[in-house]
Amino acid sequence: MSNTPEVRDLECLLSTKLNGRKVIECTTRHLTAVGDNYGSTMLALDVKLSPADGEEEFLQLVAKMCPTNQMLLEIFQVNITFTKEMAIYMVSVPEFLRLQADEGCPDDEKLDVFIECYGSRTSLSPTEASVDADAVILLENIKIKGYTVGDRAKGFDLEHTELILRNVAKFHAAPIALRHKDAQLFDQKVRAHLKKIDIDEGLTSEAAAEMKKKQFQAFENELKSIPEVLSLYDIIARQLEMCQERQRDLNFYEENIFNTICHNDLWVNNVMIAYDAAGKPSRVKIFDFQLIMYASMSLDVLFFLFTSVQNDILLENFDNFLKFYFDEFCKSLKFFGCPLDDFTWEKFNEDINKQAPYELYHITSMIKILLIDKQKMAEKEEITDDTFYDAEMVGPNYYEKLKLIILEYKKRNWLIEFNEDINKQAPYELYHITSMIKILLIDKQKMAEKEEITDDTFYDAEMVGPNYYEKLKLIILEYKKRNWLIE
Repeated sequence: MSNTPEVRDLECLLSTKLNGRKVIECTTRHLTAVGDNYGSTMLALDVKLSPADGEEEFLQLVAKMCPTNQMLLEIFQVNITFTKEMAIYMVSVPEFLRLQADEGCPDDEKLDVFIECYGSRTSLSPTEASVDADAVILLENIKIKGYTVGDRAKGFDLEHTELILRNVAKFHAAPIALRHKDAQLFDQKVRAHLKKIDIDEGLTSEAAAEMKKKQFQAFENELKSIPEVLSLYDIIARQLEMCQERQRDLNFYEENIFNTICHNDLWVNNVMIAYDAAGKPSRVKIFDFQLIMYASMSLDVLFFLFTSVQNDILLENFDNFLKFYFDEFCKSLKFFGCPLDDFTWEKFNEDINKQAPYELYHITSMIKILLIDKQKMAEKEEITDDTFYDAEMVGPNYYEKLKLIILEYKKRNWLIEFNEDINKQAPYELYHITSMIKILLIDKQKMAEKEEITDDTFYDAEMVGPNYYEKLKLIILEYKKRNWLIE
């Protein structure tokens, strides 16, 4: 018996595309190999339709379904991630296409990164709110049009990288332009579907703690293999914890002119390239929108460059890539009818420097998955969390990439030194400290003599003595000396 999942009631799913025709036959096979895709099950569908005008027609589609592995179902939180991806195709993309049509965008500048969607559902039952095993997103199989995925172990060269950055810039510009033109429509059609998730939230607290322990132990062992960066372990470990804290804080939000649809998983395997007759890369499709969120576009740019570009190309062209992307972004905004006054190169650079420290955990976690040995993964009878912490599952290219990332972060001052973080956090801890010393140094004898303790008790000057004022003076003068008082 085949273990390939079945797409049930396919005809209903395709109803808006059939124009009265019927599905006669459908053959299904797995589209990706083990180790190529963790967050979903990808199937190739060859669909034979009843004749129209005397001729049979065939549709070649891709069915994206939920993973069958229970651990992956929990990690990827499919009730949120699957519905987010559905909304992008069914709700958001039509608005972007409408906007560029309204603005008369030239054909060669149009946003064309989305694969055509033929239908989607969360369940066979129209009354079922939860995502189940029959959830599916049907997309055109663009492999038959010559689109291919790059070699994730190798990464992209200069020509491919610039083509992808040009298209990513359009992808980021469209939501910003829509927000500028119609903020209410943007909120309804785009932002409402960009709920942030913590990728570790699907685990129990015990499992998450155990995973973190294994992760940091594995990371320490890996750095021991890279003498040039071993001395930075304590700094990096603290920074990774800070990254994780921000990831877990689902309420964290910063207003930012560069906020847009952040793909949040923009790496080699989520980009497909087509080539012209001369073999030159000419077209790009971006897919896999499970982890999208409303955040700075800088996060996508950093993540893509560090995970998906060949090491030597990245080192030689990093700053050029940033400038190239920014120029393409501004050009796209202009074609979408959005003024450029607020979007300066200086502001973009500031945002890159601001976002980069908090993207380190995301990047370093991903390269372990990206550079894992696919052959060894295919030989695994079962994929567990231990699989990704097994040193034998990666080779020299992983350590080379990790070394590059850490040294580049160090060179660009993106590693947060402890003192630097102290200086950043201290101004916002002053209220907490000064409030506490009033409670800490209140006269216990006078407190015991109080018939009733009210909130006024803690504001009564007679309840504290000279030691309170000495401590308060010390704190304020120390804050002044260290430039922690915000002018």
